Amino acid sequence: MRINHNIAAMVTQGSLFTVNRDLGKSIQKLSTGLRINAAGDDAAGLGVSENLRKQVRGMGQASKNAQDAISLLNVADGALGEQSTILQRMRELVIQAKNDTYTSTERGYMGREFSALKDELDRIAAVTNFNGMRIFANPDADGEVGIYSSTFRGGPPHRTQFSNDVFTNANDSVFGAADTSSSTHFNMMIGANYTATDAAATISNREAWNPNAENMITIQFGQMNARGILSKNPGAIETIDPDHIVDDFSWDPTNDIGDMVIDVMTGVGTATAKNKLDLYLDLIDGGENVDPLLNTALYNGDQNITGLERISTMRAKIGAMVNRLEHTVTNLQNSINNTQAAESVIRDADFAQESATFTRNQILTQSATSMLSQANMVSQGVLSLLQR
Repeated sequence: MRINHNIAAMVTQGSLFTVNRDLGKSIQKLSTGLRINAAGDDAAGLGVSENLRKQVRGMGQASKNAQDAISLLNVADGALGEQSTILQRMRELVIQAKNDTYTSTERGYMGREFSALKDELDRIAAVTNFNGMRIFANPDADGEVGIYSSTFRGGPPHRTQFSNDVFTNANDSVFGAADTSSSTHFNMMIGANYTATDAAATISNREAWNPNAENMITIQFGQMNARGILSKNPGAIETIDPDHIVDDFSWDPTNDIGDMVIDVMTGVGTATAKNKLDLYLDLIDGGENVDPLLNTALYNGDQNITGLERISTMRAKIGAMVNRLEHTVTNLQNSINNTQAAESVIRDADFAQESATFTRNQILTQSATSMLSQANMVSQGVLSLLQR
């Protein structure tokens, strides 16, 4: 018998150390609910799990971004709805004024309301904002407008003169390639990643993204003040301009600048109040020139969409974008659920399995402790030999 080295006790101690280590891991997994708590638990699984977590959190924020974009669009749509109501009332006033049961005095009363409603179109366009940022373009003295963009690099705000300046393909602009009004745009990140495709879709000089982008969209709003709504060429002050023409129902081509312009448009200086009212109806309806006396080439300009048709076009684009973003949010939620499920399979602990492992390790710990006691008792037999 040997007493310097108790091999049985040493073996038992090694087993007890291993079992205690495994028991500690089982306790950690059961307490955290995770199968992978450190890289040593599953290095490859940890890498995959972290990538999946990155996607889940990125898509979660993208979903919030898309919902913010919907909120922005809803604010714009509400303002346009009120502008549409205003234009309907302005149209009623024009139709009323064309009736010869009224004298110039009553038409003057109607014209005052008409002029006030035009001013309200301007005010609504100016004050409609989201988080303090103006939604609709409102050109400054240079005919340009400030742009709000998430890619703003510093210095003065990026500005554009025409709405078709935002996109490389002008047909993707708010009102088409012929539109000469100003525009604003908001860039929205609705994906979890920024890819090479997104980078290739960047319109750097306009700080916008074309429709080919995968995770970025640009929401564009047109010029919706009185000049944008009631002018065939908002970008050119010298042509038809509501600041000069669309004012009231009076007729004074000698002293009134707007009436002078209308009179000149006939080519022979024979325009009348009837021509003025016909022009108003045409601008509000958004149709072609209905008065043969007016100079069609001067009046039509670049064939911008005007009046109720312009507002309906803008609202249609807003509605289409809202529907698109609602599907975006739904798809992101589905992707989040499925990606989270995949991450859970890799990283989460199986409690049934871990409970069984924990019980097994508990039993082995108790058994090993008992056997270590027995192994230590073996060397006590040497004392009995020495007593004899």
